[in-house]
Amino acid sequence: MIVEDVRREPTARGWRLSATVRSKAALAAERLHFTVHGGDGEWLPERGDAFLAGLLMPAMSAGEDLVVDAPVSGRLLRSARTVMEIYAAWWKYLRKVTVTAGELVEAKRGQDAVGLFFTLGVDCFYSLLRDGGRRSEPGHRAVTDLLSVNFEQHAGPDHTQLIDRVRMVAERSDCRAVVVETNLRAFTAPLVRWEDFHGAALGSTALALQGLLGRCLIAAGFEYRHLPPYGSHPVLDHLWSNEALEIVHDGADATRAEKVARQLSRSDLALQHLTVCWRSRPGHNCGVCEKCLRTMIALELAGVLRRCRTLPDVLDLDRLRNVPMGSADHRDAMREMGLDAGARGRPDLAAAAELAANRYGQVPRTEAAR
Repeated sequence: MIVEDVRREPTARGWRLSATVRSKAALAAERLHFTVHGGDGEWLPERGDAFLAGLLMPAMSAGEDLVVDAPVSGRLLRSARTVMEIYAAWWKYLRKVTVTAGELVEAKRGQDAVGLFFTLGVDCFYSLLRDGGRRSEPGHRAVTDLLSVNFEQHAGPDHTQLIDRVRMVAERSDCRAVVVETNLRAFTAPLVRWEDFHGAALGSTALALQGLLGRCLIAAGFEYRHLPPYGSHPVLDHLWSNEALEIVHDGADATRAEKVARQLSRSDLALQHLTVCWRSRPGHNCGVCEKCLRTMIALELAGVLRRCRTLPDVLDLDRLRNVPMGSADHRDAMREMGLDAGARGRPDLAAAAELAANRYGQVPRTEAAR
């Protein structure tokens, strides 16, 4: 897999960093790109770091050595070897390959902004709200930029409304919204599973923006007590850092229920804009999928479900018991939520969540007929 012709250029939407990728595998396009709406061209240095991070797992899947014909961070190249060891240990469809770069050049510090990947979900709201409470702590570098990345390449009024909400949250949080479009997910989909790859995708996007960022937070999806192999992980995310950009896995100290109780339950901003659904339209919660229902349990445990404006204000336990589980990760997350419910004196929610987790792989007839 060869990356070449790395270039930065203006487009109608903003500045774009792109490269040609040649591979024997069937990729979805010829050029891989990252486009920032507006902004400054200097945010996107003409380097190969982002393409190394974004194409390492696909190259391992295809069994092709990765050659990046552009300047690459020596630190990142060394870390890539560790990343491959972790990947190969976790997922047997991946095998280690040789990674080379046209030139090893230390990254130069950019504008030193602090980014947070932001989707309006529980995990990133927890990181944002917790960060706000730490701004007075000595040595703390506060989040300055909320990064909204359109990996799904959505378009239309729903997506526009979603971006408007991100911008509103950013303004209310004294941050700037940075909107990025990339074809990275579609580009690599023939070779990798998104749940395995998304952490690398986030690291790749941060590296594309290294002219802006000096630090970037990736909100944790799991807690330290339960860390299954997953694309974004505390043993992985920091390895995407280079000499000028520190990437941090943030918020693994708390379960989903604890995040809601500690931070989101006290924030009208979060309860007004919370968006967690991966099944519905952009910026909307369906209210019936496992992630919506799991979030509703957390809100109910914190006593704020009726205050949340983006989800149903009553939790249907029968629907919860019968919700389909799309993967083992979903099942584990639901079981963890059931444990939280039991610990907080809600045996009814605990039993319903446990039953849903145990029904993993069984799609109820009413759902299958839709």
